[in-house]
Amino acid sequence: MSANAPKTPASRPFVPILLGTEIAGYGMARAFYERYGARSVVYGTFPLTPTSHSKFIEVRIDPEFSDPDRFVEVLNADAERYRGKVALVVPCGDDYALLLARVKHRLDPVYACVCPEPEVIEALLDKAAFYRQCEKTGVSHPATVAISGPEVPELPFGSPYVLKPADPAAYRAHPFEGQKKAYVLSDRAQLERTARLVYEAGYPGQMIVQDFVPGDDDRMRVVNGYVREDGTVTLIALGHPLLEDYSPMAIGNYAAILSYGDDGIYDMVEKFMRGIPYRGFFNIDMKYDERDGSYRLFEVNPRAGRSSFFATLAGHNLSQYAVDDFVDGGRLEPVRAFDEVLWLGIPRSVFRRYTPDSADKRRALELISQGKVGTTLFGAGDRDPRRLVAMGKLWLRYVDDYRRYFGDRELDA
Repeated sequence: MSANAPKTPASRPFVPILLGTEIAGYGMARAFYERYGARSVVYGTFPLTPTSHSKFIEVRIDPEFSDPDRFVEVLNADAERYRGKVALVVPCGDDYALLLARVKHRLDPVYACVCPEPEVIEALLDKAAFYRQCEKTGVSHPATVAISGPEVPELPFGSPYVLKPADPAAYRAHPFEGQKKAYVLSDRAQLERTARLVYEAGYPGQMIVQDFVPGDDDRMRVVNGYVREDGTVTLIALGHPLLEDYSPMAIGNYAAILSYGDDGIYDMVEKFMRGIPYRGFFNIDMKYDERDGSYRLFEVNPRAGRSSFFATLAGHNLSQYAVDDFVDGGRLEPVRAFDEVLWLGIPRSVFRRYTPDSADKRRALELISQGKVGTTLFGAGDRDPRRLVAMGKLWLRYVDDYRRYFGDRELDA
């Protein structure tokens, strides 16, 4: 499915420079191709399946690309390739967003960096600082306590508990058996045991202990959007996740999203984003709290989400908002998206089997029957046989993952 406008030229020549070879990089490259016919250059530390063998992606790999000095060296060495065009540098992961923000002043002027200042990103990625900003702007968030070691203090809320790192990059750098992206823990004993494992592995940062907001995957909401240089929020697109990933290091990633619109949520998002000096793509996770009817913000990520292609599928091509800001002079009128489409990051058979029955699932099945469904990885005529074989294997792996992990959110006893 594609609900996007025909390929249209920008006011000046440009080339998309994308940072990250994962699915988010592919989705952004596909958006640029579908809207402008542009071929993206995707940089990363190693090749990954989603961005390999694509007709609209050139992959450039350097094993040391995540090192700040090497990052600058590689991009500046390539600057002449892009001379005469606007080289739009779009980070497609949190680590790359922060890296780009910290070194953009060292890059050749040919590069236009689609990101806010480093201190803004640091405050968002630091979960403790993020929740302080929520309080400052009057936006709801889960009750939260930060810990700096294995000892867990008395908490102002009861079980179950959510435990996750304040510094995800440092956390991933200190692996241990049973490590997960985040945990939902049924009692204090599990909480203390998990905190001890985290810090025994050498993790140096804070861990965030949160009140668990009740409800399953269908209580989550995800927003993707863009803030222009003048502070205008030019796009807000809302999605209702119906199913999440359950494999240990991908837990919480969205597997199925139904797009829709809600002015109340959009008002809250604009209120938060206008409270910080932001520019570029953003991705927000939140959850509906049935206890008081509020939507509680979990995090704001300084890039488009890995599942953000749902907005492009619904007719709001993400790439045009960066082009509008950095190439066309900021002419687009702000958009609040209300269009319905079903985005899938899994095979349809997995969606049908593992998504709990609800009115929203039934609506999603109607959209499938109407052809209003799509994925990030399949489409745009990207049919190199090597790619299709690799994508087929990746797609089938989800079948095994759900058989193995479905329903497993806790650390094994």
